[in-house]
Amino acid sequence: MKTLRRLSSLVPITLCVALSASAGSSFAAPPPPSGGPLPPPSGGVPPPSGSVGPTGGPATGALKEAEDQYKAEKFEASAKIFQAVASGKTPGDAKRAQFWLGKALYKLEFFAASFSVFNEIVNAGPSHPYHKLSLPWLASLSKELPEGAGVLEQVGKYKPADLEDSAFDDVRDELYYLLGRFFYQRGDLGQAIELLSRVPEKGEYYIPAQFFLGVAETREYHGKEAVEAYKNVLRKNIQLREAAEKDKKRKKKDSKKKKGKGAATEDLSYEEEMQRFEERANLALGYIFYQVGKFETAIKYYDKIPLESPYWLDSILASAWSEFRLVEVEPEQANLHYQRTLGYIHTLNAPFFYDYLYPESVILKAVTYYFNCRYGPAKRAVEEFNRRYPKTRDDLKALLAKAPEDFALYELSVKIRSGASGLDPFVEEVASKSLQDKTVEKSYAYVTELERETEVFEAMSGDFKSSDVGKRISEDIDTALSQAKESTGALARQRLTQQINEINGLEREAIKIEYEILNRIKAGGEGAPTERRPQKPAIDSEHEIYNYNGEYWKDELGYYNYKVTSLCKEE
Repeated sequence: MKTLRRLSSLVPITLCVALSASAGSSFAAPPPPSGGPLPPPSGGVPPPSGSVGPTGGPATGALKEAEDQYKAEKFEASAKIFQAVASGKTPGDAKRAQFWLGKALYKLEFFAASFSVFNEIVNAGPSHPYHKLSLPWLASLSKELPEGAGVLEQVGKYKPADLEDSAFDDVRDELYYLLGRFFYQRGDLGQAIELLSRVPEKGEYYIPAQFFLGVAETREYHGKEAVEAYKNVLRKNIQLREAAEKDKKRKKKDSKKKKGKGAATEDLSYEEEMQRFEERANLALGYIFYQVGKFETAIKYYDKIPLESPYWLDSILASAWSEFRLVEVEPEQANLHYQRTLGYIHTLNAPFFYDYLYPESVILKAVTYYFNCRYGPAKRAVEEFNRRYPKTRDDLKALLAKAPEDFALYELSVKIRSGASGLDPFVEEVASKSLQDKTVEKSYAYVTELERETEVFEAMSGDFKSSDVGKRISEDIDTALSQAKESTGALARQRLTQQINEINGLEREAIKIEYEILNRIKAGGEGAPTERRPQKPAIDSEHEIYNYNGEYWKDELGYYNYKVTSLCKEE
């Protein structure tokens, strides 16, 4: 039994391998959820105004004309002159023109081209007179461009001390967050923790900052600090909901005073985004308590994740493992915990989730039956795994072989995501789900943004497109688009390869389990049936027990108890 009991501690690692911030060295429990990229909150600090501005006094000559046109919102005309001065074709302060060119392109919504200009300034270093003033514009571009564009890496070229300049008073909270994220991604967790801790509670970046602070503290093995950071995410979300409810009531009251006028529609996009952080914080807290053996507490946090959440199925699988491990803590309640373990797996097997790959749930089912000396069902669970997942693994390998180059895989992946690849439907669904985590989604979003900018450029006047600035925009977008498709294809390959490797690892575990099962069967079969009855779960006033009749109902998911009794002779 010891071999499989150790397996029960190892397999949960596969639960969130795609979500983990880094590959941990500990195999005691599932890792925390991702510290991978997430979008900055919407509705943040607006882009810097035209007054964030020039150094060295007022502009003169052509540059003054261009700046006047910029302030009059004639961005196309101003961009032409800025490009001419920046390139040296027209006399003037080239570095000043370069800075204003980046601003003008931002206003024209050519964000990739704007970023290219600010890249040049940042790469020039502090000797560039507009190096520091470019930082707020990078913060603004971080809202418009997905992280695949590399904005965070450019923010990371600034020193933390640079953020204390009074010019950044309006955007400092956001810059603390972005620079903290950069140091987190680079692996400098101490610096990341220091910067993320500076984001004040009153700011709108507080929740995402606290979430990543929790992930960083977890990776540093600061359990107490990590729990506190995640709980801050939960507390702040409660405050946001209470404030939103009060505001809703106020608006409803105000609307009654306006004859014939309805209440304004409330924009909840920011609150909804913060809700995602809350769900991930609950999942992370569950993982932390799982790691220290407090499985019941872990389950309480998993239960807080709603059915509508994209992390709900992960919480169900995590709950299954927690129930299974509770047998070690409460052996007298083993039967009840085994029932709940199989009940959670029953939920994962619901037809609603057929195209979601949770192969480790089949392994957990086999192990659960094994520890109840029900070797027949355990063997059938292993056979279920062998029927479905090795073939899926081979199909995914064939898919990668069809597109050996990353650019070609990008093109194929777009068809997969739209359901037009012509692949076997199940394989297409599995591949599609493998390409839908947040990091991958941001890469596809970056390509989409660049394609939008291409369309905007094509709609411009011929005079603008043929100008020097037009040629620069076209070249910047084309270069960025080619690189984005290549990198997105590489990321898609990585995700599909991870799925293949996961199935490979689980297949090896399935072989071990099958070997143990066959040895047990040869040694004496399943044992003599007993008269024991399964334990009845304790229920509260909000729940009732009834027999499952073969139909799945949405409100039942996650609440099943699968009746099973042990046939082990020693009990």
